[in-house]
Amino acid sequence: MGLFARMGYAKVSFLTISEATGVARTAFYRYFKTKREIFDAAIHGCTHEIKVAIAAIAEQPLPVAERLVRVVDKVVDTLFERKQFLLAIYAFVIDMVRRGEDMRSRIALFTGGLRELFFRLLEEGVRDGELSADTDPKLTSDVLFALLESVVLRILLDVEHDAEKSKLRFAAMVRSIARNKKHSNKER
Repeated sequence: MGLFARMGYAKVSFLTISEATGVARTAFYRYFKTKREIFDAAIHGCTHEIKVAIAAIAEQPLPVAERLVRVVDKVVDTLFERKQFLLAIYAFVIDMVRRGEDMRSRIALFTGGLRELFFRLLEEGVRDGELSADTDPKLTSDVLFALLESVVLRILLDVEHDAEKSKLRFAAMVRSIARNKKHSNKER
């Protein structure tokens, strides 16, 4: 991914990958038919760790709102730590879109099912009464995901330099849908 980040997807070839890694091109051809397959494998390698981490957070015995915040905290921290990785993916996606390719399924692959994880947690929170009953899990998961997309854009444009500010915006959004326990008790 470092090579793709430094040079851009279009400028990387089997030869440059071979030279950078010290692995013969013929060895790469055994496992990968195209540069795109190598790129996908590199993305998978870089995102696997975060997918495992957020899945573990989502399963913790904590309130849903806390799990949502912790998932996003982990994602935002990772985005800030791996800005070059993010730039490489962004450049690739933009290049493919310019070529007329529909990137929706690939973006879903890159994001590791995060929107679906939000949906599942939101649905659980509404069902268990932890989140406001009028919270629409589908719509809210889309909004939360869009908020994360805005963080990505702000990082790419170099206008967001503080992960904590991004995390605070997200936490405020989650607090807005979490049930206020004092208010709920007064209603009973």
